[in-house]
Amino acid sequence: MVEILAVIAVIAILMSVAAVGIQKMDQGQATSTALSVSEAIFDEARSAAVGRGARARVLIHNDPAEDQRARYLRYLAVAVEVEGSWEIISRGTTLPSGVFFDVVGVQTATSSVPDIGTYGEMTIALPGDKASPKACYYYEFNAEGLCVDSGNDASLPGAAFVVAGGVMPPSAVEPKVQGNNRAGFVVWRSGRSSLFRNPEHITPSN
Repeated sequence: MVEILAVIAVIAILMSVAAVGIQKMDQGQATSTALSVSEAIFDEARSAAVGRGARARVLIHNDPAEDQRARYLRYLAVAVEVEGSWEIISRGTTLPSGVFFDVVGVQTATSSVPDIGTYGEMTIALPGDKASPKACYYYEFNAEGLCVDSGNDASLPGAAFVVAGGVMPPSAVEPKVQGNNRAGFVVWRSGRSSLFRNPEHITPSN
């Protein structure tokens, strides 16, 4: 009986370890998927800017209201400038469950490469809920398809985009990143992008 109980205890421990490992693998896969989806959206915005000869923006939902939590920091869309106003041209995409746009990661990446631009903030009505405009972060491409600073210095080229795996506790207003499950990419002056797994370890590129 003692031997049987010992075997059961060992099996229980191994199953717990395996469950944790599988969970981490799932989180890593979700982050990688989110990164690929985000890159595709940035490519869509760049193509729209060049094709229309107008500014285009990648929008990231930034309204933390209780009824917006499913989209908060997870919903992305593309808008273009039409006669001085912004018009949504995409259906919008939601990142995989448990993956969020990571403001802290972007700030870390930008500090690692101080000569690149950053995101801006705006309010716009999004697909699926056009009754009331929502706060959004945005990345901008000019009419030539170059990613430019969306903050205070329009002369700065490029920008960093970061996603992180984590959870959104019911009472929290910001996602809680689990471990160092971050990934992202930098859009350089040339329009090329470079992937990275750690915002602190970016290799500058011209």
